Amino acid sequence: MNIATEYFKTRSAKPIPRRENHNSVTLASDLLPLGDFACILLAATLSTVLYKIVFNQFELNHSIEKDINQTALIMAVLAAFLFYDQHFGVVASREQHAMLIRSHLLRFSLFIGVILGFFLIGGTLDKIPNYWVILWLTISFGLTSFSRLLVTRYLRRLSRQGIMTEVIVIVGNGPVADRLIQGLGGSRPHSIELLGIFDDKIIGAQHSSNKSAGNVAQLMELAKVRNIDWILLTLPSTAEQRVLSIVKRLRILGIPIGLCPPHVALTLPYSDMTVVGDMLPVTLLADRPIKRWNALIKSGEDFILGGIITLLLLPVLAIIVLAIKFDSPGPIIFKQRRHAVNNVEFDIYKFRTMHWNPAAATKQLEQTARNDNRITRVGRFLRASSLDELPQLFNVLKGEMSLVGPRPHAVDMRTEDLLGDEITATYTHRHRVKPGMTGWSQVNGARGATNTTAQLRRRVELDLHYIENWSLFLDLKILVLTSREVLKHTNAF
Repeated sequence: MNIATEYFKTRSAKPIPRRENHNSVTLASDLLPLGDFACILLAATLSTVLYKIVFNQFELNHSIEKDINQTALIMAVLAAFLFYDQHFGVVASREQHAMLIRSHLLRFSLFIGVILGFFLIGGTLDKIPNYWVILWLTISFGLTSFSRLLVTRYLRRLSRQGIMTEVIVIVGNGPVADRLIQGLGGSRPHSIELLGIFDDKIIGAQHSSNKSAGNVAQLMELAKVRNIDWILLTLPSTAEQRVLSIVKRLRILGIPIGLCPPHVALTLPYSDMTVVGDMLPVTLLADRPIKRWNALIKSGEDFILGGIITLLLLPVLAIIVLAIKFDSPGPIIFKQRRHAVNNVEFDIYKFRTMHWNPAAATKQLEQTARNDNRITRVGRFLRASSLDELPQLFNVLKGEMSLVGPRPHAVDMRTEDLLGDEITATYTHRHRVKPGMTGWSQVNGARGATNTTAQLRRRVELDLHYIENWSLFLDLKILVLTSREVLKHTNAF
């Protein structure tokens, strides 16, 4: 790729009209809350009119109408804060519609939750007609969605007209500049205008496939006739004095200046910036898959929901204990070493479903087969109904497992006489989160024994999909789907 911006032609030509900058993107995000405020109030007015017409209530009680107006005003103010999304303008200009829809749905759901809480605490729900509330929420969602559609269409029109184009210049020639240009060309080439590469060290500079358009002094002249959105430095971070000198000269232009890292546009497994120590920035190449609030939510899900389920199932657990005791001699609970988070080991609890044989504990693990003669009469029923897994609720309450997660495989378990990490290099990535009583694999046809390497690879693939896409909603969905799978007795024996 060869960039040959002829700076001297630009100087001798008539000054190019300065393009509009990206203020409209910022304004779209910052002014939209005012639109939301107006939409909520307008929706309240329209709902009142429709309620009177539909339900023939042309003379609403004065106190009811007063409560409606006060509620609408308070919620309109809250909506301006709850719906605010500082990234809306950027996302809308890039036409990332799915992200916009998902964001507004989540924020509006939060808005509904706040309203219900407000009604319950203030006792307003008894004063305001329920049908009016339904009308109001429906119209509010429609109006706020429509306003976002209009803004998105407006920004898209600006983008297609070239008004939203980001004008970029690069300072510093070399391999980093090459990678940056390739990255910019692969992201949004239709909305990026690259004016050229400028470098004081034209002679003896690092090898590059791009020609320099001029030096820093010429760039400063160019900035007088062209609007520039970004000046990106692709200089070595070790050249501290040179970087500081160039920044000192360019900062008078009032243009944002960014220093590109040496690995810019490289395909990395993870890409994010964080700080360590005394606010030292580093590039994150791997991270905890479930962290911060998500980790707290998942822990709460395990202990609260797991505790409730355990209490509800205590009578069932007691009946199973008695059935096992009278069916065959041996312990009630069977313990086995399994892989946990970070590849450590723990004892998983299950109801014993096989005839007790202490000597078998020292032998190599043998996966259960269909019509296995080691299984007891009660054990066959427990396995078919998955009730033998219920003691793992205590593993969950101990913090060793989660309700939902990749199923923990036995230590040294083999498939076609191979260990898991010998079959697929990503096998141990399953251990980045706590193992679960059920998981995404189990509700997608990968339940039961893994007799072939293909089965194991598919299970690992499904487990990694769950880890990378975790959400509370996904966990609840898996728990519901697990009930269906248990009733079907799929691959359970």
